[in-house]
Amino acid sequence: MGKGWLGPGIALAGVGAAGWGYFLRRPLPVELPVLINLGLVLALGLLAWLVIDVVRLARVTARAEGDDLGPAEARVTVRVRAVAVAFVAVPLAVHGVVRVRQTFAGGLPEQGEILFGTGLVAAAAGLVLIAGVVPDFAAKPFAGIGAGLAAVAAVLAAVSFAGATLPVEAVTAVGSARTETAVAASVSRLAWRWRVPDGTPAGQVAVAGGTALVRIGDGVVALDSRTGRERWHYRRPAARATGFEVAPDGSVMVLTFGQAMGAEKTRGRTVVLDARTGEVRAEHAGQPFADTDPASHALIGVSRDGTMIGRDPADPARHVWERPVRKGCHVDRRLAKPYAVLRDVVAVVSDCGEETVVTGLDPADGAELWRHEGGGSGSAEITPSSDLSAVRLRMSGPEMDGAGVKDVLLDQRTGKAINDVTGSETALGYEGGHARPYAGGGARTASTPDQGDPSDWRTGWLPLKDSMLVAEVTATGTTSMRVTAHVVPWGAASGTDIPFDMDLEGREGRFTLLPAAGAVVVAFSPSATIVGLT
Repeated sequence: MGKGWLGPGIALAGVGAAGWGYFLRRPLPVELPVLINLGLVLALGLLAWLVIDVVRLARVTARAEGDDLGPAEARVTVRVRAVAVAFVAVPLAVHGVVRVRQTFAGGLPEQGEILFGTGLVAAAAGLVLIAGVVPDFAAKPFAGIGAGLAAVAAVLAAVSFAGATLPVEAVTAVGSARTETAVAASVSRLAWRWRVPDGTPAGQVAVAGGTALVRIGDGVVALDSRTGRERWHYRRPAARATGFEVAPDGSVMVLTFGQAMGAEKTRGRTVVLDARTGEVRAEHAGQPFADTDPASHALIGVSRDGTMIGRDPADPARHVWERPVRKGCHVDRRLAKPYAVLRDVVAVVSDCGEETVVTGLDPADGAELWRHEGGGSGSAEITPSSDLSAVRLRMSGPEMDGAGVKDVLLDQRTGKAINDVTGSETALGYEGGHARPYAGGGARTASTPDQGDPSDWRTGWLPLKDSMLVAEVTATGTTSMRVTAHVVPWGAASGTDIPFDMDLEGREGRFTLLPAAGAVVVAFSPSATIVGLT
């Protein structure tokens, strides 16, 4: 190995890595301090000067004869210049170490930060070596330079690999979960109780087929809806999971991560998972799917002109399909979302002049499967049923009878009206101990205990096919509460009470009752307890 050439190889690789990292980190929300940018400019200027001195040393060495003192003087100049550059580069290297530590501390390591920080450290180390041992042009440089490049490449590969793998702690399911989608018609007992591992409140709960998905502080856990046993989990320790959306059949789940508590600002991360097994399908920087909803074959969204779009989960820029709004129609952009993703279709509401039209689209290719013309125009919105088997079309305007509101329940498979509940403000709600099921094919009542205002935090309700389920907080303590689930068959005066305990953090919250395959999942926010009734 040529004497003195290891340092130039390390410095060269470090400068290249730092430059590449500087370019990659430009989209990040955290800018470099002004002093660091000034230091980089100064270091580059001194480095250019050092390169000139090294070139001069090479020329002097090539022309030297006998006792010529030129090469010795040139080597001193190179050493002094290397010391000057190292004097600036070492503080930058310290900042590089800080940047690498910070990007790992937030649980979402950025490749740009890793390359930039590691490159600064390598460049400083190479310059210190040059200051200690000046390159000898009488020896062959290739072995030393190659060794330096290889050493830095190995370190970069190791740190980059750590950034891609260490922050993730995941377990995938063996085989796929049950694909049944038929939800429980009624419940009669407490089947299971699950608690968030670290005792912090569950952030979000959803169901997809036979799987209950629970967002915890640093990721998501999937539970079997019948047994409560964990099927899989995906966690990024030190990161903060901010939300998720899941396709009704569990085929696709979009999980987002954001800035962790105490960590510096980040652009976040989006992970596309198979909700049945937890396998990672794709991972993207930022949140490119913020305005979409997962369906069985694509991520559904709408453009400003009303065009429905199916996006590829693996490629945010690729549209699997597009379906423009019908000629003569428009989508009301005042609505938060003019569509609803159901079990088998995507229902879209549009105003077509004298008619309000709901169209059922195939989520695989955007083809029209059915169309329902509402009979009248005006303000219109659609809301999916709790079990996604139907969608409510609510129209309001002067053309409507009675209170000026018309409610129609549409079957999600055919688009046909299940029942017309015009004039009833509580068609889908709760009133004086009576309720109508979301998609029951007509009004039915059940004499559940009078809980007063349905918006009260102590009460949650869910209409099922054969009964009405009302969850009620009957007692509270410092860290727990007693809940009673009242299950009353439709048309009956009494039913079954199912008592159970749940953790409680704080004084108030809200219930989430979710119909799942063969069970009802009960959650309360804020609480670390999830309960399954069968």
